[in-house]
Amino acid sequence: AMVVGLLRTSISGVVWYQGENNAAYPRRYNCSFRAMIADWRAKWHANTDGATSAAFPFGWAQLNSCGTGAADYTNRTFNPSSPPSDCGHGCTPGCSTTCLGEFHEWGDYENGFTGIRYAQTNTLSLPETFQAVIIDTPVASGSIHSPFKQPVGRRLARGALAVAYGLDQLHAVDPIVASVALRAGQVVVTVGGLGGGGVIADIGARGFEVLGNCTGPVLCWMASPIAAASGDSVMLAVLPAAPQAVRYLWYIDAVGVYPFQAPIYAKAPALPGAPRSKYSGGDLLPLGPFVLPL
Repeated sequence: AMVVGLLRTSISGVVWYQGENNAAYPRRYNCSFRAMIADWRAKWHANTDGATSAAFPFGWAQLNSCGTGAADYTNRTFNPSSPPSDCGHGCTPGCSTTCLGEFHEWGDYENGFTGIRYAQTNTLSLPETFQAVIIDTPVASGSIHSPFKQPVGRRLARGALAVAYGLDQLHAVDPIVASVALRAGQVVVTVGGLGGGGVIADIGARGFEVLGNCTGPVLCWMASPIAAASGDSVMLAVLPAAPQAVRYLWYIDAVGVYPFQAPIYAKAPALPGAPRSKYSGGDLLPLGPFVLPL
């Protein structure tokens, strides 16, 4: 309703920075966010008599890391203490797959930020969309609104230049998980979107968790630091019995309170014509959160 007054103004695209107020309903956001994008595109196209594209570019900043604590990455039980608010009628605290997802990606691990980030990444399946991963730009006060606007703007600009203006070379580096596999007693995480380069990994850094049997048949997410890195892959050696899945940066405060401390980055080429970045992380792009089966 708040955009109705603008619908007769032709636009070229949208950049969106929101999601924290939906944290109680991450599974619902997985549907409502993409529905909103489709609705805005249709309405703007119709109300400007076609002057606005029916598939105008739509980008967003993924939710930042926030909070004054630091993720401890200790082993965590598979079942969260309570189901999320939007589980729907009939969902019990027993954590059914219908409500929480196969790997409890919609589960309530003290917050819904992880689920919102997951939903935002899923929305990249819509055409003409782009996302800036900014989980590595926290502030010591714990605010969701980081003061590090320059790297956020540069990351959004890369997506916008590629999607809106066809300058794909400026978005050739856009790290995203390509695959996870169990090989020779290790989990190998392969990263795509490196533009021909390799990963920049902090060996020993925490951020990964592997689902498996931690104590007898009890399932838990076991913290697994990066053991090694080579080319486009990182290896995890600390594993539970019968590993089933891998997830990454699955905390509200996934990287603590200091900026540019994500475990995995890719180096992007400088933006032509852009001012020199004030921050060391200006052209370093972090791998964003994910959860995948093995």
